Amino acid sequence: MIDSVDAFKERIKEIDILLTYARNNQRTLDKYKLFNKTAVVLLCTHFEVFVESFIADHVDALKRCYKSDTMPQYMKDNYIDDTIKSIKDLAFPSKKVKPLKALFRLHDSKVFDMSAIPNLKIDMKYSFGKHGQEDTERLFCKFGFTTFVDSPSFKDPFRNINSAINIRNNIIHEGSAPNLSHNDVIMYKNDFLKFATDLELHVLANQEKYYGKVYYA
Repeated sequence: MIDSVDAFKERIKEIDILLTYARNNQRTLDKYKLFNKTAVVLLCTHFEVFVESFIADHVDALKRCYKSDTMPQYMKDNYIDDTIKSIKDLAFPSKKVKPLKALFRLHDSKVFDMSAIPNLKIDMKYSFGKHGQEDTERLFCKFGFTTFVDSPSFKDPFRNINSAINIRNNIIHEGSAPNLSHNDVIMYKNDFLKFATDLELHVLANQEKYYGKVYYA
């Protein structure tokens, strides 16, 4: 239903392949560890890509559903903050003209389609590997999902997602070989999937709140 969610679920199938290899190599410890470690790192990577893609989908939906005069205030605030941040360090003042004109257009009394204001800047990146839950919460709140962030659908999966992030970071930055079983990977995979599934259900149930209309069929 939501492209980024569907794409995430498709990419997660790679984890099932690695889990199959892990199960088939339980008597060969080095291989067993390798497949489980690779699965956790890949799982976290896919999740980070998913979150950024989901936010990009959300911003595209907002731009299609609202005009400059009806765009939610939190998004106008985001455009102000991110556009100013993007231009403050530019060496040549002339390069700042287009983004500044875009901000003026967004707040003009004349109504524009958002597609007619292409030079607005919006920052959708985040430091998932470094800050995990904290930065995921910040990103979702920035783009209007405070209710979801405060719900069990967000909080509960992150109890295990945080553990997966810690393992991923230890593997990448310390070269550690954690005592990780394929059942642990399955548990982490299910929590990542639950997060994505519940997020999609939340958005579909609250489309008028977010987009002012039913956007997703």
